[in-house]
Amino acid sequence: MKLLEVKSLDVSIELNGTTTSIIGPASSGKTKLLKKLVNRLPNDDILIDNVCIKDYDITFLKNNIFVVFDDDTFKCEYVAEELFFYLNALGYTIDEISKKINYFIKYFKLEGYENKRIDSLSVEMRAYIKILSMLIVEPSIIGIDNMFPYLSKLHIDLILKFIKKKKISLINVINNGEYLKYTDFAVVLNEGKCAIKTSVKELLSGNSILPYIGVKLPFAVELSNNLMLYGLIDRIEYDNDSLEVKLWK
Repeated sequence: MKLLEVKSLDVSIELNGTTTSIIGPASSGKTKLLKKLVNRLPNDDILIDNVCIKDYDITFLKNNIFVVFDDDTFKCEYVAEELFFYLNALGYTIDEISKKINYFIKYFKLEGYENKRIDSLSVEMRAYIKILSMLIVEPSIIGIDNMFPYLSKLHIDLILKFIKKKKISLINVINNGEYLKYTDFAVVLNEGKCAIKTSVKELLSGNSILPYIGVKLPFAVELSNNLMLYGLIDRIEYDNDSLEVKLWK
């Protein structure tokens, strides 16, 4: 899989293990894109490598495209069962499933959570488990619908490290510009169409389109622009930590 196109939204996204944010105001088509990916909405307009998604084998799609929606629904009651569910549904052997779950528990620092009820966990941990239950399949594409705001930086970093290690293409829908820094590229949607597609650094440089369509810039970027006007710094910093280092040098 190299290229995803959504013709009705005028969107194209490279899929070679790249990370892409989909950002825009409310009702701009962000979640609609993800729903089309998993056939929750009519998707005749979606092409993967110039082939309509409906022409792909359904088993291939089930193995390669997963979307984590922003809801609190789960397939199972316990953490280990939730990690087991999709692997089992896709026909993995018990040995394969056991190895993957053991690896995930160590890699994602879930020791002690295996036998906990999901409804007893914090909102953060429920969101984390929901993402991991699909990520464990190692799909070619994973869409995440505005879930990063629930997670700690540690959890986000672990997810992104795994995604890059396995060369999984991430399509991360966000409402808040603060989370742009976690992806390499950005697609800006406005009124159901692609307004711009570019690198995140390019999007946040200079006279960004985001404030004009009602999306706030990341705090560090907005403050950097103001500090540059007064000659206090000489370039835009994209996150709070790097800006703090720059100011206290």
